[in-house]
Amino acid sequence: MTKLRFISLNIILAMLTAASSCSLRATLTVGKSGDSATVHVETLGEYPTTIRRIIIKDAFTGIEVFDLVAENGTPQIYDFRLSVGNNSTNIVNPEHGSYRVAVPAGKSQFFLQRGVLYDVSVWGENSRPRDVEFRF
Repeated sequence: MTKLRFISLNIILAMLTAASSCSLRATLTVGKSGDSATVHVETLGEYPTTIRRIIIKDAFTGIEVFDLVAENGTPQIYDFRLSVGNNSTNIVNPEHGSYRVAVPAGKSQFFLQRGVLYDVSVWGENSRPRDVEFRF
C-alpha cells in the first residue's frame, strides 16, 4: 500500500507541476474588425494577466516594429488594440507596474501596414512566450 501511495502522490505532483507551468504562460488571441485588431491576454476571459514583454515584428523579415518591456512592478493588462497605420507606443494601460518602449526607441508611434503578416510575441511570468500571427 505504501508503494502505491508513493506512486500516486508522484503522479499527482507531476500533474500539478505541469498544470501550474502551463498557467504561467499568457493566453493569446487576436480579434480583428476591419482596420483594427485587439490582442487579448486576459486570464479566463476576464482577469488581467502579468505581461513582462510584448514584441510585434514583421513575420517575413523578422524586423521588430514594437517592443515593450516591463520596467517595474508586475504590470498586468487585459488586452491592447492595434490598427492599420500609426499606433501609439502607449497601447497598454497596466495595473500594478509600468513598461518602457524599447522599439521604436524615443518615438511615440509605430506603423503597421495592411497586407503585412505580423507576429506578436507575449511573455507572461515565465520565460517562454506565446505567439500569434495576424494581418490586416
